[in-house]
Amino acid sequence: MKNPIFYILILIFAASCSPSTRIIGSWTSPDKDTAGYDDLFVAAVVDNVQIRQVVEDEMQSQLNGRNIQSRTSISAIKPDFWSSEELDKDAIIKIIGESKHDGILTMTLIDQTSEERYVPGAMMGGPMMMGPSWGWRGNFGGYWGMQHGLMMNPGYVVNDRKYFVEINLYDADSQQLVWSGQSKTINPESVDAFAPEFVKIVLNRMEEEGVIGKRQ
Repeated sequence: MKNPIFYILILIFAASCSPSTRIIGSWTSPDKDTAGYDDLFVAAVVDNVQIRQVVEDEMQSQLNGRNIQSRTSISAIKPDFWSSEELDKDAIIKIIGESKHDGILTMTLIDQTSEERYVPGAMMGGPMMMGPSWGWRGNFGGYWGMQHGLMMNPGYVVNDRKYFVEINLYDADSQQLVWSGQSKTINPESVDAFAPEFVKIVLNRMEEEGVIGKRQ
């Protein structure tokens, strides 16, 4: 039988390889363009310019890789637009209309939570031997070797940070919502590490549900 530590390491490796972002729900309008949207105006609706820049640039890069045209809000709108107390929707609609986009893709952080979680300890060493124990207790060396191998790593508390982002796609002509999804990300290391995985998972779901794609 393999040492239990082997299995623990496998579980840790698998967990480290699994995506920290996933789509937890989505909706598609029956009125969406069945050909798919292939020219998007991309807007991360946040007042942090750095985050906005990183997320929008990553979205544009991955859209380009899928042969879908796009323009970012960071390249078209002044940096303080989203944080303005008098958000002028007519101004942004005019900008989008001038560029002839067929879809408007928005991303908004709608919630963030912090939650403590206890991770129990794990046994170090082989499984407990059953049956008479006098054989290994007969001398100190046998006793110590057995007990030392069964010592438990102490548990610990981790603080999970969870971020929920709403992604909406609107038809540029009608301005009606045609697709909406919500993502959940746990413990992102940084916005630079978060953006590529987030964008890939969102675009994969949108392609699967037929709302984006190159027109034939």
